Amino acid sequence: MVKKTIISILLIPFLILAFSPKKELLFLLEKQWATRGIVLADGDVKTHPFGLSVDHLSLYVKGIKVATIRHLSLWSVLFYTKGSIEGVTFDSSLTSYLPSHIAHVTLVHSVIDPLRAKLRVEDPAMQGEGSFHVKKRTLSLRFTKLPKGISTTRYLKHTKGGWVYAQQF
Repeated sequence: MVKKTIISILLIPFLILAFSPKKELLFLLEKQWATRGIVLADGDVKTHPFGLSVDHLSLYVKGIKVATIRHLSLWSVLFYTKGSIEGVTFDSSLTSYLPSHIAHVTLVHSVIDPLRAKLRVEDPAMQGEGSFHVKKRTLSLRFTKLPKGISTTRYLKHTKGGWVYAQQF
């Protein structure tokens, strides 16, 4: 009896996560972002037992197309969530501030540090890592490698460890 109870207690959260309505959670997130002027559109959504993936996604900010995302995937297991973005291509009008392409971006959130999510940017021309603080609503990134030709002095501060971007919103 005790063995069945322990197995049930361990199995129920995984079954809830595996059969949760992931598309509806994505649409709820999109609705929340739409109130801030951020719209994710034109994506092909596929669900998996512990996550979902979206292919060929467009990112609009206040009605202006800012970027195209080749692949976005979210994976979650109870206390750990990982988001991965591959193939971000920015609009050509933003190339003086941002690189034209970023190969891979990873966002990791864990219950161990529930108010902070870790962020990593990886590309042959650019590398950086940082964090997003949920309660303080701050984003801080430290770039160790930046592509040439980007105007960095206005938004990034040069330190001994690289270039730092810090923003509160």
